[in-house]
Amino acid sequence: MEQKDFKIALMSNAPFSPSGYGVQSQGMIFDWAKTYNARMICNYGLEGSKLGLNNVIHYPKLPGDNHGSKTSALIFANWNPHIFITLYDIWMGAYIHDNPNSPIGVSPIHPYWIPIVMVDHDPIPEGTLISAKAAYKVVTPSLFGIEQFKKHDIDAQLIPFGVDVDTFKPLTEEERGECKEKLNNRSLVFNLQKNTTITKDDFLIVMNSANKDPYRKDFPRALTALQIFLQNNPDAQKDTRMYIHSWMRQSRDIPHCAKVLYVDQYCRGTADYHNLCGVPPQILNEIYNAGDVFLHTSQGGGFEIPLLEASSAGVPSIAQDFVGFKELIRDHGWLIKPKTKYFTQLDGLQAIADEYEIADAIEDAYNHPDKRKKMGNKARKFALNFKWSIINREWHKVFDEIIDEISYKPLSVRQL
Repeated sequence: MEQKDFKIALMSNAPFSPSGYGVQSQGMIFDWAKTYNARMICNYGLEGSKLGLNNVIHYPKLPGDNHGSKTSALIFANWNPHIFITLYDIWMGAYIHDNPNSPIGVSPIHPYWIPIVMVDHDPIPEGTLISAKAAYKVVTPSLFGIEQFKKHDIDAQLIPFGVDVDTFKPLTEEERGECKEKLNNRSLVFNLQKNTTITKDDFLIVMNSANKDPYRKDFPRALTALQIFLQNNPDAQKDTRMYIHSWMRQSRDIPHCAKVLYVDQYCRGTADYHNLCGVPPQILNEIYNAGDVFLHTSQGGGFEIPLLEASSAGVPSIAQDFVGFKELIRDHGWLIKPKTKYFTQLDGLQAIADEYEIADAIEDAYNHPDKRKKMGNKARKFALNFKWSIINREWHKVFDEIIDEISYKPLSVRQL
């Protein structure tokens, strides 16, 4: 089989959707399609009918097909892909079915199913393990994920996520100042009576997190840490600001939370209209560059893309020391120890960061601009290890090995 005849079906968020999975789909599928016959099954971001974009066919999912498994099975029966890759949660068992003839009692919906698995709990949830055992091959982006699978005798391959280092890149100090001032024109103020602007000389904390569940990204704790920092450092109130790139009122009403914590006059957020239209990567890079520090203390994350994007932009981060976060924040940021851990509905632990330690990290960043700059330079060098040409080279190796495995071999080359 030649490479161009090898059919790859990738099921995840549409590559033009502004989400972590969408960003990864974009970095993978269009590169793969240059060498292989690759198509996209869009679990999120496309409805109605298939779409041809950049020489890649994008399928929508069937109405009511929450996890894309029914849609994928329909495509299997008609297009016959050689492999099926999912960049999506697998703990719910959507991509396996009962099989009494299987040694483990289940089989995948495609014989060459390769899930890319985010391990964002400690320990790894049992539902994830059940599905992973049925997979042809398991890929995970973190060393923490590799360790968790190894404990359960599951071989997993490490292929990290990638970042567009040519788009997410450091800007000059003058340009960074201009980026700060631009945020005033494309943001919403949280307090209409105290309309605080962002100046080029302000110390700016930036967040970029999806506001789609009440707890995971923990906006209230980040805002509480801001409150503690400003109470402990009253002189910093004159030039400290926070910018939050997210939908303002979805699972959480972020401006209201800032209001009840008395920090709303220091905060701004992305306007809903700009989110609706989509924020281009170049503009997102300007948002990162506007920040003096990037704050991301999510309660759980398998491999947080915003941390990698901020690092690529040369901005140091404050992150939680839990699951795979420490792999992304080594010597170029602040790691916050969990305050406590709790069981989710998957009977695995996620963690809550200590807001007082977050406040201490903000204080350290505020008082030490030279330290921030050194960390930012280290962050950029670190991020260069994840550029797409490196990451997709690993995927090409996987695909070529599978081609060799499934291709017909003439008698003259077979080994008895």
